[in-house]
Amino acid sequence: MNLKTFLHAVDILERNLPENSPADMLKNSYKRNPYTILMVTILSLRSKDERTAKVAKELFCDIQTPRELLELPLDELESIIKPIGFQKQKAKTLKEVSKVLLESYGGRVPKDKKELLNIKGIGEKTANIVLNSAFDIPAIAVDVHVHRLCNMWGVIKTKDAKESSKVLNEIIPKEYKSKLNHILVSFGQSICLPNRPKCKECPIDKLCYNY
Repeated sequence: MNLKTFLHAVDILERNLPENSPADMLKNSYKRNPYTILMVTILSLRSKDERTAKVAKELFCDIQTPRELLELPLDELESIIKPIGFQKQKAKTLKEVSKVLLESYGGRVPKDKKELLNIKGIGEKTANIVLNSAFDIPAIAVDVHVHRLCNMWGVIKTKDAKESSKVLNEIIPKEYKSKLNHILVSFGQSICLPNRPKCKECPIDKLCYNY
């Protein structure tokens, strides 16, 4: 697809978003503020959204600030996030990031991308999700679905998600940046599955070169 066709496809997908996708399940599972959005994004790395949603619901039922998370004993935090895997590393990262936010930013999540990336444990994808979801700053967060679909359709030709993020944020119009991740992730999780795409259910099958 060329860029114009791709944006047309995104418009169609937006009008036909599946209900209760794993991405929506995660989004609706916890009390959202810039801090919890950041924490859940870190938790979601290398984890399925369904599992992360269950953990987020339990962990952020009461915890809403860095101070509250730092007061939670490490072993208890590890136990709560164990279902999503990598619990020791992720618990350590949550604690370390929360400490930096408390000591350097007064407990607030910075709105500046460079400042976010300067915090150990926060990468490109996480920073873009936080900017987009917490502060309404247009930025395309690229995960496996966004990277896979955009390359499959020939919109970009990139080797990894980091390169995809750079290219997509350069070529995609501002008005699409805030919604692109959610649309493509929902589509990739429910219709255009990596191994068993549901082409007969696809609303853009006539635009796709791979159906």
